[in-house]
Amino acid sequence: MESSSTSATSPEPPAGLLVVTDTSLSVTGGSEQFLRSLLRGLPRHRYAVTVVELASGAIVPMPSLPGIKVLRVPVAAVYGRSGLRAYQVLRRLLSSGRYDIVQSQHEKADVLNALLPKRRGVIHISNRRDMGFKKSNRLKHAFRLLNHRFDRVVAPARQILDALATHEHLPLCRATVIPNGVDTLRYRPREATWREARRRALGLGVDTVVFCCVARLTEVKCPLVLVDAFARLHAEYPDVRLLLAGDGPMADEVRRKVDASGLAGNIDLLGSIDAVDDLLPACDVAVLASSSEGMSNALLEAMACGLPVVATAVGGNLQLVKPGVNGVLVPAHDPAAFAEAMLSLARDAHRRHDLGQRARRIVEEEFSAARMIIAYDHLYRGLLGLA
Repeated sequence: MESSSTSATSPEPPAGLLVVTDTSLSVTGGSEQFLRSLLRGLPRHRYAVTVVELASGAIVPMPSLPGIKVLRVPVAAVYGRSGLRAYQVLRRLLSSGRYDIVQSQHEKADVLNALLPKRRGVIHISNRRDMGFKKSNRLKHAFRLLNHRFDRVVAPARQILDALATHEHLPLCRATVIPNGVDTLRYRPREATWREARRRALGLGVDTVVFCCVARLTEVKCPLVLVDAFARLHAEYPDVRLLLAGDGPMADEVRRKVDASGLAGNIDLLGSIDAVDDLLPACDVAVLASSSEGMSNALLEAMACGLPVVATAVGGNLQLVKPGVNGVLVPAHDPAAFAEAMLSLARDAHRRHDLGQRARRIVEEEFSAARMIIAYDHLYRGLLGLA
């Protein structure tokens, strides 16, 4: 009787969560930031987490993730020798019986996850982070054949799932939207005295309207379009600055364009920075000129800091930016339209304030990190039959 009573009240063992990702958790990109936030927030008594990184290249310092085991298995090409080795590692981990969920994000990880043998009681989840702009037609065809291997496909925006349904024939009945979430205590508006001091430290004028873009300098983020738009804005409204926070393969090209435009005194290339929460509240407007987006953490963080947004009407931006409520949407690849939207906000401080307040409210109500973590916990438990 004693044994039966003890068994009935013993705590539920944690579920084993095996996360496979193409990139390193140390990378500062949005998808890595999402994953770090999720793994830090999941209840430790409910989940025992192992992360397998398929990233190749130099090893950089890992952010603090207490209680999480991280393995590095570099993969150059998923169909090559390194891909086979990674598959064998994952298969051995799965055969150990310690894992109840295998969750992958990005293409290599998804392919390996889909090809793993199905074991009774093990759930396979694909976490899609973008609109699939990197996928060739051949890879899209491959995923049409592989998508049925996933028990659930999760994405942060409905637009991503709609694209998967169109291009990869994904049945939406097995798809779930869980929006990205922001730490609303870390990313928040600051009081006037803090803001004034921070702007002085950044060399920003009291009345200067400061636009900020936090993004990697890559082709899909269209930094050259943004520089073009800012040049048009500056010609109409000179007391403006643009802060570009991010690094990437287009950094030299962007710098050359800034120098050639004669706007080096108005456009600051800050490179990759860690303390984005110490930059955004000192700015006035967040901008993003991408040609494709999943759900932008950069926009969510800016909104949480009380900034209105000017962004392109692509992907998950359509879910985040409500025109006339918290920002302005413009067509992609249209610097004239982008400049006009920036100008409308530069000229109207009252409108900037109102849009920024609503942006903060939207994040608190719909896109907090706490809501995201609860949603994933509920998904996992539901799929495992524990809800």
